[in-house]
Amino acid sequence: MRPQESSFWWSVQGEWVEEPNNRRGGFSGVQRVIVPESGACYYVKRQRNHLFRSVRYPAGRPTLLREWQSMRFCQSIGVPTAPLVFFDMQKSKEGWDSILVTRGLSGYVSLDQAYAEKLWSPEQRAAALRAVAGALISLHRARRKHGHLYPKEVFVDFSHSQPAVAIVDWELSRYRLTAAQAAQPDVRRLLKSLLGLGMTQDELRLFFDAYRASGIHLPPMPQLARR
Repeated sequence: MRPQESSFWWSVQGEWVEEPNNRRGGFSGVQRVIVPESGACYYVKRQRNHLFRSVRYPAGRPTLLREWQSMRFCQSIGVPTAPLVFFDMQKSKEGWDSILVTRGLSGYVSLDQAYAEKLWSPEQRAAALRAVAGALISLHRARRKHGHLYPKEVFVDFSHSQPAVAIVDWELSRYRLTAAQAAQPDVRRLLKSLLGLGMTQDELRLFFDAYRASGIHLPPMPQLARR
């Protein structure tokens, strides 16, 4: 069996890194899968009967469909995500099953871990924040918000000459009327969390300066930080 085969991903099992969350006749969970032939690491999100409803889908469709569509949109505008590998959904008498596979982020560290464990120098933190701001500005210029943007969803890799960013968990991503409406809740949530992890005022100012240069309006720093 090869990883590119859909039957492989539907049947393969791995270590649960997010234990199945059972509710309303369904479940959602994430497994880490190591492919023996290559040693490559993948994350397999599995859901049953976790649905969203819309004008297009009044009877409901798997929420992983929306996450997959959001990630494909991000790829089309250059916003970095975990590499997409596979998506599928199937309906049976038990309801909707869906699966979303992404490549593991080897070499990446979350902002949450980096700040909590003081893994980076001040220079690295500044470089990481500039790179993260650049990625988010591209997203928000497209009037799209992430919707659940905490430090644990943002990863940075320093193994190359420039820091690389990857943003995960796109299930709640939505369009907004303006870039500012997309940016403000995401930036507020991210920076409030980072301030709790030790983000400095200079780092906060650096982030706001990047948005100011982009032309996307954010509330003044003290107002945003207090929310």
